Amino acid sequence: MPWSRQVSVRASFFLGFSALCALAAISIDFSALKGFMPIRYVRVEGEIRNLDAEAFERVLRPLTQVGYLLVDMRGIEKAAKSFPWLDRVQVMRLWPDTLLLKIVEQKPVARTRDGSLINDRGGRFSPGNIQAYARLPMLDGPPGQEKQLLNTLYLLNGKLKQRNMRVDALRLTGRRAWSARLTSGVEIEFGKQDPVLALERLLGLLPRLGEARAAALQKVDLRYPNGFAVIFRPQFKEDQVSLIRSDRTKRSQIRSRTYT
Repeated sequence: MPWSRQVSVRASFFLGFSALCALAAISIDFSALKGFMPIRYVRVEGEIRNLDAEAFERVLRPLTQVGYLLVDMRGIEKAAKSFPWLDRVQVMRLWPDTLLLKIVEQKPVARTRDGSLINDRGGRFSPGNIQAYARLPMLDGPPGQEKQLLNTLYLLNGKLKQRNMRVDALRLTGRRAWSARLTSGVEIEFGKQDPVLALERLLGLLPRLGEARAAALQKVDLRYPNGFAVIFRPQFKEDQVSLIRSDRTKRSQIRSRTYT
């Protein structure tokens, strides 16, 4: 029995040593393939608007200076994704000497206070200079809340569309309080309530202000259970009015009061 165990150990050692030799031989063969079947063409497919094409080529070129069989597909994909303007990248080999990169650029739909952009899926990216996108709505909130902010922005704009208004800035504080500024300059305080439902309530009561007052709005405070308070622009004759709908009054009646 001791002899048979010794033979097993020797056999295992021999097989392992043979495997190492085979791996070494394969490694040597692969290194010899670096100049075999070189990549002659790199084709890039996709619409390019903001990507720095020269910098993109400069970074990727060294990774393509290998043989067709040895090109590092994951390395190229990782290097391509290091460019902030690229959202998705797919790398493919086309026989016998072509490398194909299918790219999709980021689609910015909003910006942040710290100089980043938000794409159409609620993802944040930081391409550097975003001056060309200064007219995009601003989303401001705790990290990780970009998707919720973007979804709320879409819902609010859907409600405002019928009045030809849009949200210019939307903010969510760490205490879950919402506020917004419209493209007309009107500021709205929602507080901790659902901003979409609060806006619906405001739009339902707004006609009762009259066209002149509605056009002169500067700020609306919806942090009241039964109504809202408004501040008018300085040129308007009334500085501030509080409109409260009481459950004990008729639906057509609105209490108003002027603050000094």
